[in-house]
Amino acid sequence: MRIKRFEAKNTTTALAMIKSEMGDDAVILATRSIGKKNGKTQMVEVVAAMDYDIEEIAMNDAEAGVAGSKSAYGYHSVRAKHRVPDSTLSSPSTTRRTLTSSVNDVARSESHDMRLRFANLLPQPPPPAEPVRLSSDLRPLTARKPVTRPDQQAVKLWRDQLIEKLHVPDANQTPKIMALVGATGVGKTTTTAKMAAWYSLRAGKRVALLSMDCYRIGATDQLRAYAKIMRLPCEIALRKKDLVAALEKHSDKDVIIIDTAGKSPYDTGHINELQEWFAPCTGLEPHLVLSATTKKEDLQTMITSYSTLSTASLILTKLDETRAYAALCQQVVASSLPISYLCTGQRVPEDFMVANKDYLDTLFKNGWDAATAFVQSQTSH
Repeated sequence: MRIKRFEAKNTTTALAMIKSEMGDDAVILATRSIGKKNGKTQMVEVVAAMDYDIEEIAMNDAEAGVAGSKSAYGYHSVRAKHRVPDSTLSSPSTTRRTLTSSVNDVARSESHDMRLRFANLLPQPPPPAEPVRLSSDLRPLTARKPVTRPDQQAVKLWRDQLIEKLHVPDANQTPKIMALVGATGVGKTTTTAKMAAWYSLRAGKRVALLSMDCYRIGATDQLRAYAKIMRLPCEIALRKKDLVAALEKHSDKDVIIIDTAGKSPYDTGHINELQEWFAPCTGLEPHLVLSATTKKEDLQTMITSYSTLSTASLILTKLDETRAYAALCQQVVASSLPISYLCTGQRVPEDFMVANKDYLDTLFKNGWDAATAFVQSQTSH
């Protein structure tokens, strides 16, 4: 495309100049008034353009024999960049092919320049991020081996060896004074009532109940209600001397069961207080109550915390509220304490039994349903 600028007194004159210079195919690109406005005549500037005239350009270049020249109006005109050999102008057809090739080269060159200019105007994409290299400490994680399940036979053998270590006290040797201790919510009061019903109604023993739970609202009322139903004496010990006096008062009983307040196993002050209360009570045996729903770590903490009371045995409650007994079995064996009583539900006194080794073997090896079937088979005979 050739572009030229024309100046004239008016638009009519400028258009006549364009037609004369560039022909009827010229295109008007822009017009404007130039020169001073006041006192002098204004001029009109018209910028026109036209498409390449290949033959004309080629002939002009051939005649000029140069790469190009500037127009009279300061605009660059299209011209050939290479000199056309004279020999190629010997025939019109050869001249036409050569010149056409030359003009195409120029057009490609300008097209390339235009693409570069527009490319520079476009927003440049950010440089590619460098690949993240894993440190030597993290590489082993990516190459982690798939987790392999433990051998089932080895697990079964380990479980059976644990269960063999469980032991229960002689059921015919009933302690005279038992104090149920343990964390909050393990079921000490309900278990106290179940034990009282077991020994008074089933074993025919003379039983007395004591409550040291002065922290929980209604705890003493609950135990008194059970005692009233079973027609058993029930004492409330709010001070250390009350406990000593109540034990002395019911020294003629076969079994005295003491319900204590539940506290956090991390409350060492509470456990030390129990130790002070129990110290003057001859023959008193603390029994630690554990819920089967307690987590493994908490079971271990409870057993360790209450060991300062010289715990005589363990009482397992809420066995019906879980089906996972591995952690319970493991912690009980680790404590080296015997299991004295079991609670298998909420019913008083039905869901209670003196610990039985065969029942524990069945429960920990084959689960709740098998243990229930075992109990039913024992009661049917």
